[in-house]
Amino acid sequence: MNVILLGPPGAGKGTQARKIVDEFDFDYISTGDMLRKEVESASRLGKIAKSYMNKGDLVPDSYIVEMIVDNLGELNARNLIDGFPRNISQAEALNEKLTENQQKIAVVLHMNVDDEELINRLSTRAVCILCQAPFKLKSPDENLIVKCNNSPNKDCIIKVRDDDNPKSVARRITVYKNETFPIVKYYKDLNVNLVDIDARGTEDEIFQEISKFIVV
Repeated sequence: MNVILLGPPGAGKGTQARKIVDEFDFDYISTGDMLRKEVESASRLGKIAKSYMNKGDLVPDSYIVEMIVDNLGELNARNLIDGFPRNISQAEALNEKLTENQQKIAVVLHMNVDDEELINRLSTRAVCILCQAPFKLKSPDENLIVKCNNSPNKDCIIKVRDDDNPKSVARRITVYKNETFPIVKYYKDLNVNLVDIDARGTEDEIFQEISKFIVV
C-alpha cells in the first residue's frame, strides 16, 4: 500500500507522517533520508548520486524515482512517501516506474491550509537542534527562552529555521503553487484516490480525518 502525502510548507506533513508511521506501521519513504543512506552504503545509486551532489548539482529525477521504487519493498508493504513528487515530471516518472513494477498509489493525502495560516505557522515554529523536537512559539523571539525537555543537554538550542521568515515563507509557498500543486490535478486526471484534508485543526483532529482514508 503506497500513500503519498502532499501539501505546502507548514501544512504539518512531517507531524502527520510520524503519526501515520507509528499508528499504522508504515515505512517512511523520504527522499532526503534515502539519498543519505544510499551514499553512505556506497551502492550503485549512491555512487551516482554522490557524483552529482559533490558538484553541487541536483540528482536527476530518474535516479530519485529508482531509489524510491527500490525502497517500496514487496507489493503488500505499507509505504508513506513524503516530499515526493515535487513536480509533474517527477509524478509522471514515479507513475511509470510503479506501473512497470505492477504497483500503484493507494491514496494521495492533500493537506490544505490557507496562505495566511501557513505564514503564521512557519514564522513561529522552531526545532531543538539536538533532538529535532518541534516547538510552537508565541513569537519568533520566544526561542531565546524556551528549553527542550526532551534533550539531556541543558545547553540545547531551540532554533527557528533561517528560511522560516515571512518573506522566505511567501516565496516557498509561491514555488509550491507553481511547481507542486499542479500534481493534484494530475492525480485526479489519472483517477487516483486523492483526498483533500483540511489541515487547519489540531494535530489530533487532522490525524483523525486522515485515518479515515488509510485502509490497511
